[in-house]
Parts: sequence; structure tokens; C-alpha cells
Amino acid sequence: MTYEKIRQLPKDIADKIAAGEVVERPLSIVKELAENAVDAGASFITVEISRGGKEYIRVSDNGKGIPKDQLALAVRRYASSKIYTEEDLSSIETLGFRGEALASIGAVSALEIVSKPTAQSRGAGIRVEGGAESEPYDAACENGTTVIVRDLFYNLPARRKFLRADNAETSLITDFVSKLAIAYPSIRVRLISNGTILFSTTGKGDLRQAILTVYSRAVSDSLLPVDRSEGGIRVSGFVSDPLSGRTSRRYQIFFVNGRLIRSRLIEGALDYAYRDKMFEGRYPAAFLFISVPPESVDVNIHPSKTEIRFFDEQPLRDAVILAVRSALMDPAALAVRDEELGSGADPAVSGAEAGSVLDAAGASAPASSAGTGAATYIPAVSLPSRADALGELARLRESSRSSGSEAHVVEIQEEIGAYGADGEERFSFSSLETVDIVFSTYIIAKDDSFLYFIDQHAAHERVLYEKLTRRFSGAESGSQILLAPELLSPGAAVKQALEAAMPQLSEMGFELEDFGPGELLLRAVPSCMDLSEAESFLAELFDSDVSELRNFELKRDEIVSNSCKAAVKGGDRISEGEVRALLADLDRCENPMSCPHGRPTMLRFSRYEFERLFKRR
Repeated sequence: MTYEKIRQLPKDIADKIAAGEVVERPLSIVKELAENAVDAGASFITVEISRGGKEYIRVSDNGKGIPKDQLALAVRRYASSKIYTEEDLSSIETLGFRGEALASIGAVSALEIVSKPTAQSRGAGIRVEGGAESEPYDAACENGTTVIVRDLFYNLPARRKFLRADNAETSLITDFVSKLAIAYPSIRVRLISNGTILFSTTGKGDLRQAILTVYSRAVSDSLLPVDRSEGGIRVSGFVSDPLSGRTSRRYQIFFVNGRLIRSRLIEGALDYAYRDKMFEGRYPAAFLFISVPPESVDVNIHPSKTEIRFFDEQPLRDAVILAVRSALMDPAALAVRDEELGSGADPAVSGAEAGSVLDAAGASAPASSAGTGAATYIPAVSLPSRADALGELARLRESSRSSGSEAHVVEIQEEIGAYGADGEERFSFSSLETVDIVFSTYIIAKDDSFLYFIDQHAAHERVLYEKLTRRFSGAESGSQILLAPELLSPGAAVKQALEAAMPQLSEMGFELEDFGPGELLLRAVPSCMDLSEAESFLAELFDSDVSELRNFELKRDEIVSNSCKAAVKGGDRISEGEVRALLADLDRCENPMSCPHGRPTMLRFSRYEFERLFKRR
């Protein structure tokens, strides 16, 4: 069919088109109504659905309510109590603000609203069906607002048939309401599906308890607190310890100024913070609350308001990285969280479950019938604090707030790494008494309370990795001049692409000189590398994708990680002097308890654990 004249669309058609921008599926309705309840100051919100919300949705709250004389306006397009002027659009602090949600919902369903402000003696209601409004009427109800939506898309069968199965729609709603409960732990949130209560939070403001209620104890117990402010940006919440990685980003939930959002920027910052602390392909859990000045973000770029734009991304990225890295220096981040060793467990022993072993990934596996015992990862040991170190750490943190530079990030990480998250000295590898090396791989050491097994390869990988990353960040300087320059032949294309990386290579300590088409002279290498390590590093660089070399940062972690292949291997024999040097180097590492790939560098056994193995306990 073809129409030649332009005409004003009839109201019912225009309303349905507009509704399509807001109401995509039942989840869209639940999101709009629940966020309105939050904006109304509710301390209790109940979401009830039937058949995934396709048949029935009911959202009740005890918020401030809507007066009877405003109900008709509330269900019309572009009527809002959230914004009055154009200037309000640049400083929006509420979740809902467009003034079209209720009108859109009423255009594609049978909508009923019953509401009562606290100051009024009785409530009122209004109905909208397919865009047609009733007159407001008196109604008996509790303080707050209840919105009921029936028969979604009854007048748009083509839209209705594209909805997913009931279970799939229910899953989407459950995921959103779960995140709402996490975002507002001071609000009691209840979700009911087909007459069954799926969860109900306490509303007492305990975020960890809300996570436990909505998700699981396994998720809750793995979490470390985050709370740090940088340049007007506050990052708080929880992240998981490095040994509790997951196979997806399902448990990465971000809120900016109370609004649930999706953000690749924040995901990238989180990945960077864990870049050398977690296995490749694993993701941390993160429940992060980020507070920024309202004028620094645009929340009006997507109809569902789940995506926002940050006008200056770098300060936000730096703030997230610093906050998370600081949390990961918590002693709890260095120990496996597992069930206790049963009744009567030695209080000095942390984490591992009796009759289980912890594999290289830190996962619990069943013990053999022979009685294989439980090892625990060593936590940080608290020794007397140093006031001067705390003062210097505070100074570094303050300077980082003003600059936000990567160099300051590294400085702070080094200080935190040396003294622990609370400013106290951490465990000293150098203080251990070495006993032996078994299988030419595992260093056995002891102190007065524990026996330690240190993986020489994982430990050396960690040492080399941190030396190289400090070099990348300019935290260390120095070069070794070669007695005779080395001729390198990366090829013309790679050499051309390397131009963008030359400043970073120079900062690391490499001195490379042009020597004709496709060739370079290597005159100096970083002081932290011997010649073979430097050549291996450059070989990895030259073998990288040429297009990616134009953005050196994209390849940095991969190159540094691969260069750790130069670390001493399992089976290599090392001397007592080399063992002592390795332990001393571990003391200087920010994260000495795992290699760059997330494997533990050390296992610890207590006397109590050995007695359990020998059936003495």
C-alpha cells in the first residue's frame, strides 16, 4: 500500500508508536513502575507478576502517592513531576523523568492506578485501556501507590507474539528486581511470581545481607568492601576476591547516582584492576555504586535509561581502578574463603574445609579416600604499623586525586602492597626459614606456626611481571647499555607501526635506533631484564598484530604476560642464594600471593591441618 499525502496520525496510532519506544516487554513496565516507586520515597516495594508479566503486573509502594486531582495528568504523555525547566535536564537526579511511562503503558494494556497521599483521608483511582481514560474515582487504599497492568499488548497482537516464553520473561524481571534490591538495601523489596514469593529483602540497609538474600551465600562470602573517593567521584560497594572468578559478567552490577546501568567503560576498568590477579576468561563479581556530579553525565541517551554518557571518562576509569585495587590489597583478598574446618576447628586456621583440597585455581575439590588434606592460601600477617608509612601513603593518595595519572596509580599500589590495606606491614617472605626444594619446583619454608610450599615458577613470574609493569608505568627507570648493539629485523610494516610505541619502549629502558628499512639497532635494554628476556619481549612485540601495535596499550598486558615465559621453570634447579633473592623480591611485589595468571604462589599448612591428616583431631 502507498500513501502520497502527509497526514497527522490519529491519537491512538501515535500513542501506540510512542508506547513502543518505552514498552518493549513486561520488564519495561516493571522497571518504569519500580523506579517511580523509588522516586516517590518508598521504603517498601512489592512487585507481583503472572505469566512473566504478560497477563498481570502489580507494583505497590508506600511512597508519597498521587493526589486525585493529578491522576488524569499522570497518565498523559509528557506530564512529569521530575522536571520543569530545560535546565533540569542537565542535572537529573531521579530515575524516572520523561513523563511518558504511564501513558505508554496505558496505550498497550489495561492499566489501573490506585493511590493515596499520606495527608489525604482516602485514596483515588483511574483506569486507562488502550489509551482511553476513565474519570478519576474515589477508592479505599493504603498510603502509597498501586499500579496494576493486565493483558499487555492485547491490542497489538503482532507485538505480543514476539514476547518470549513465560519463564524467559520472568527471568528478565527477576534479574532487574534483584538488582533494584541491591541498589536500595534500605528499601524492603519483595518479588512474587505466580503466587510464589521469590525473595524479600529486609530493607535494613545492609548491602551484603541484600546480596545474600537475592543471590547466594557463595557470592556474599567472597566479597571485599570497596570505598574510595577520587576527585569528586566516590566508588563504593563490594568486589570478589581474586580466587572467586566466574565464567560470565552476570554478577557485575553497576549503579551511577543510584541508577542501574550497563557500562563497558566500567567493565574495562574492572578488568584492568584484576588484570594480573585472576585467570584469563574469569570475571570478578562486583556490586559498585558510583557517585558523580549529576551534570557530569547524560542519562537521556537511551529510552530505557540503562546507558549513560560520561562527559569525561578518564577520571571515572581511574577512580574505579584505584578503588578496586585498594580493596584487593585487603588481607581477605589473599585467602580462600571456604567453609570452616568443622566443629572445634583451630581458630588460627583460615578457610579450607576439612577433607578437601584446593586445586591450582583455588577451587575446592573432593579429597581422596587416602585422606588428602586441606591447604589454605596464606593471608597477610599483621605486624606493628608504621606512622611514617601511613603519612606517605596519604600523601600519595592525595596527589593522585589531583592528577589521576597512571604513575600515581602505580605509586599508590606499591605503597598499599608494601604495608597492606590498613597501613600495617604485610607478611615477610624473607623472614621464612627455608627447608628444602622438592621436585625441583616447590620451595619448602617454615616459621613458628606454619609450613609453606612456594611454587618457584609462579613466584618468579609474579616478580618479573611486576618489574615490567612498573617499567611500563614509569615507576622505575634505568637501562643497561649493551657492549655490542643487537641488529633486529622486525620488517618495514612492523617497524612503521612501532613508531607509536617508541615513547613507551624508551620509558621502559629500551634504546632502539633506526638502521635502515625494516631494521633496528638495540643499544640498551631495561635494567630489570637480561638480554635474552629483552629479546623475548621484543620478539613478542614484533609478532603482534600490526594494526594493534598502533595502540600500544592494547597489547601491553598480553606482551608482559608472555614475557614472563622467561621465568624460572618447574624442574629448574636453583641455588639457596637464588631462593633468598626470590623471596626478597616477593616482599617487594604488590600482589605476591598469585602469579599474573591468577595461580597461587604459595600454599600454607598449619600444625592443626597436619594433625587432621594424621587423624589426631
